[in-house]
Amino acid sequence: MANIRAINAWSEGATGAGINVAVIDSGIHFAQPDMAGRISGASTDVVPGRLTPDGPDDHGTLVSGVIAAGFNGFGTIGVAYESTIVSIRADTSDCSDPDDDVCFKSSDLVRAIDYAIAANVKVVNMSLGGDTSMGAAFEAALLRAVNAGIVFAISAGNEGEETTGGNPEWPGRYAVDPRFAGAIIVVGAHNSADVMAAFSNRAGVAATSYLSGPGVDVITGCDGTSCYRVNGTSFSSPAVAGALALLLQAFPNLTGRQAVQILLTTAREAGAPGTDSIYGRGLLDLVKAFEPVGPTQVSMASGQGVSVTRDRFAYTGGALGDAFRNAQGGLQTVGRDDFNRLFRVDLAGSYGMAPRGAANMLPLAPRRQAHLSVAGPLGSTLSLTTGAAVEDSPWDLAESTNVITPWLDERRREDMMLEFSAGRGAVAFWQGRNGARSPFELGAGDNFAALAQVDRAWLGAVKMGAVTLTADAGVGDRAMPFQAREEDVSSYARFAADWRTSPGSRLRFAVGGLDEKMGPLGSYAPLDSGFALPSTTTFGSVGGEFALRSNLFLNAEIGWARTDLAGRFLSLSETAVSSSWALGLTTFCKQLGFACETLNWSISQPLRTESGVFSAYLADSPAGYFDDLTFSERTFSATPSGRQIDMSLGSVHRLGDGSALSLRGMVTRDDQNVRAAPTTFTLMGSWGRTF
Repeated sequence: MANIRAINAWSEGATGAGINVAVIDSGIHFAQPDMAGRISGASTDVVPGRLTPDGPDDHGTLVSGVIAAGFNGFGTIGVAYESTIVSIRADTSDCSDPDDDVCFKSSDLVRAIDYAIAANVKVVNMSLGGDTSMGAAFEAALLRAVNAGIVFAISAGNEGEETTGGNPEWPGRYAVDPRFAGAIIVVGAHNSADVMAAFSNRAGVAATSYLSGPGVDVITGCDGTSCYRVNGTSFSSPAVAGALALLLQAFPNLTGRQAVQILLTTAREAGAPGTDSIYGRGLLDLVKAFEPVGPTQVSMASGQGVSVTRDRFAYTGGALGDAFRNAQGGLQTVGRDDFNRLFRVDLAGSYGMAPRGAANMLPLAPRRQAHLSVAGPLGSTLSLTTGAAVEDSPWDLAESTNVITPWLDERRREDMMLEFSAGRGAVAFWQGRNGARSPFELGAGDNFAALAQVDRAWLGAVKMGAVTLTADAGVGDRAMPFQAREEDVSSYARFAADWRTSPGSRLRFAVGGLDEKMGPLGSYAPLDSGFALPSTTTFGSVGGEFALRSNLFLNAEIGWARTDLAGRFLSLSETAVSSSWALGLTTFCKQLGFACETLNWSISQPLRTESGVFSAYLADSPAGYFDDLTFSERTFSATPSGRQIDMSLGSVHRLGDGSALSLRGMVTRDDQNVRAAPTTFTLMGSWGRTF
């Protein structure tokens, strides 16, 4: 049970209850304690004139125990421990091989299959086989069963490599006969290390319909004081039969063929990648079998749908922190997979938290630059600057992509800026690629403009005495590896004023807006995923630098924003309000007697959502599997549980050779705005010299 990870199916409520599984074998011991309550009164003996369903041989009882041994506090547990066994005894002792005590005649197996059809079973296990095909009468009976919707688990045989090419025995080899394909799984055996047992017949010609189940040291046939320990594909086959019973009970919309396809599709990889001649499709795995196959389609009240995949591809902005994680079931709903199976779905789980780390916690990437200036008439200047990160540098920002922006590829950062200035005015155009950062940092509203992650930006500036007025705007694309590039998905526009109030002091103001098609405040969700949260944000910021004394300067900034959004299934019923602030002190520490040139201290709160309410109309979990869906409104707060606070202390030290050493330490509380996050400590240092 551990090897096939059956507990996952059990935890989903699957027990096999209500599913009849026929075991065509050597009969069953009706008094077997571990099978109490699990044996159908319809169990029979189809050999003419005998009428003894409880035969002397133990084989059929041991096989049945793997399927349906009870959850009764002793012995072992069957894969589908609440399924019902319809034992169909078809063995005979009149065997052509003197070494065999039990064998089966094709004519008796025909009667057994026809009895299974009449008994309305859904699954048949046949732990038997031989070297030759079973004949026209058997094939006709098998076809009748398949047409009636019955599916089969059939053992591959225990001849190992002795059979030609290691192929399964008959009737298991019928699994790939076009008449029966899709209704039969032929089953080999592996051990607890997931290695094919030496005795097991391999997949061979039946590879596309072959699974391997645990068949070494299988415990079954318990009577309260002792159990059998058995080996063979006879005991791996009923594990697959039990798995089919679990699927058919848990998902009553499935046909038998669909259940077969699910087990083959979700098999755990073994041997050579893909389908191979040893392990076929792989190892039986009930964890994967009970997960959605393909995208899960979630219905919306509007009639639209959202496709959910197991691959995490959406990230919320850092300002939202763990708000989605703390939705407390606010986004729980139901959806259907490629087999139309109904699953519980938590849409909040489709959004990952913003990647940890920030650009200011990484060393600056070495860059090469080229600059060309041309003087124009009336004192004007036209200049062109190009730059690129140094290739193979250990500090290339591209190498840290997964820390900051996992949607960017790992190509070298490159950019270009064209500037024209004349008199008191200037205009500039900048373009970058592969995550190059815009140089238009005005000292006010920069943290909001940076959320757009633009790769094209424009700026205009006019100086009017002590005041410089600027207007800048930018547009950005997003590209995650192996996915289509999303073009023009984020943009910003900003107006700012920089007022030099006195020598060494200045005051800055900025107002602007963000338009983010993927999601708010730096979020990422592909536009065609259904998880995109198109949003608009207005922001404002005020800050400045103030000389408190001749050697002491105060730096401060505070920003605020209002965000509205309307996604396919999620919107803000209450506008989200966000804030950020920073406070710092800088001094020339030589005058204080310290061995440094400058000393700076800062405390800041990165952008955080302070209020707002998300709202969604989602399908409720139906009381019955086939009930019509009803919808209800769900709401949850956009505010994260914590408030990130960064504190840092840095210094610059001039060395005797003219170089400089910079040191900086940082302490972060409630990282990513998560209250339970451990306090983090960062120490950075860099050395450089000019020449």
